Amino acid sequence: MKKKNDKVKGLRMGYVKFSGLGGYRGDMLSELLEDGVPVRNITVSDEEISGAVSPTDYFRVSETARRHGVRIKAGERRGLYFTLRKYRTRAGLCVGALLFILVIALWQTSVRSITIEGDAPRSQVMQILDECRIRLGASTDTLEISKAEHRILAEVEDCAWADVSCEGFRVNVRIVKGVEKPEMEENAPRNITAARSAKIVRQIPRMGASVVENGSGVNAGDLLVSGTVPDGRDHVMFVRADAEIIGEWTETREFFVPYNETISLANGEKKVFKYLVYGDDEYPLFTGKAGAENSLYTEETSILKIGGQPTSFKIKSGIYTAYTSQDITRSPDDVLSELQKRKLDFEENFFSEYEITNAEERFYPQDDGIRLVIDYTLQGDIAKPVPIEMGDMTMPETPETSETSEGGSDG
Repeated sequence: MKKKNDKVKGLRMGYVKFSGLGGYRGDMLSELLEDGVPVRNITVSDEEISGAVSPTDYFRVSETARRHGVRIKAGERRGLYFTLRKYRTRAGLCVGALLFILVIALWQTSVRSITIEGDAPRSQVMQILDECRIRLGASTDTLEISKAEHRILAEVEDCAWADVSCEGFRVNVRIVKGVEKPEMEENAPRNITAARSAKIVRQIPRMGASVVENGSGVNAGDLLVSGTVPDGRDHVMFVRADAEIIGEWTETREFFVPYNETISLANGEKKVFKYLVYGDDEYPLFTGKAGAENSLYTEETSILKIGGQPTSFKIKSGIYTAYTSQDITRSPDDVLSELQKRKLDFEENFFSEYEITNAEERFYPQDDGIRLVIDYTLQGDIAKPVPIEMGDMTMPETPETSETSEGGSDG
């Protein structure tokens, strides 16, 4: 009796099962996956690796296995690819089969079915799909799939992962919601501590007791707002402290731009490798292995059209553009412009969450370039929630209680 998991899915043109012994089987599998070879039904044991691949990928599997010392053996062969090979000498049958495939492909250029998997409001998801041109009867080359995925992630409550795909005339939507935190975790008592050393500028405590004053300095890890508060009856209670604590601190950054520099630009020779794409499967339209050393990789995808009519097939072009070295010489003004550009890029990438209240710039000309040193004064929320440890049962000393204690001792 055939096992249920013996069925090979996702390889529409057929498959070749293989098994391998000896060598570095893990390295072989890693290289195949890194090269984008779709391997199905993978099984790895201490002695053997097995799986199934498209007939067009079996040569790449055997070459990869040979490089890693794995003895590969082909097993069961099934699918349309082998059926057509049996009749390759009969031109009429081949032409008829090809025409049949083209008719099916043309029929699949519009959406006929939409399925939604996952715990999400169907009406909300369908509305998002409709606004992204994904609806019954829509042409498959007009679907805004990426936009739909981003909107589902942003608009569906607690959505942790979303995938929208079009296979032939079917649109499949899969939604995974995040694991909800236990209710006790959401209401667990906590303190607010300092995420970094800073001077307190202002604070907005919403829950808990503040233990710092504006203008005071704190170190990273210091307690700012306590979740341990009195209940007015000589007892304490634990609350979930919440506050916005704005601190101020300084940071110094340096930037250097030389007058003469050798840079790498992706403007050299281009190597293009094309694939025929159908659903999740890709069939290389070239021989050998795709790739090029010291190159920038980009992709372009277009709908395959026959007689001016779009089909459900796509052509993917993998483009490798070689890097070339180029010597550049900058004038002092060019160096200053480049320094300002790097400064703005840095601020956008690293200080976007903070307010820059001051930035003192100092330029230091050198023989080979110009160095820029900037002393930043930054402000931002330094509140860091931490759970209250069970052993932390003491009341913190707030500024008010401290003054009361001092007054009582004087009396």
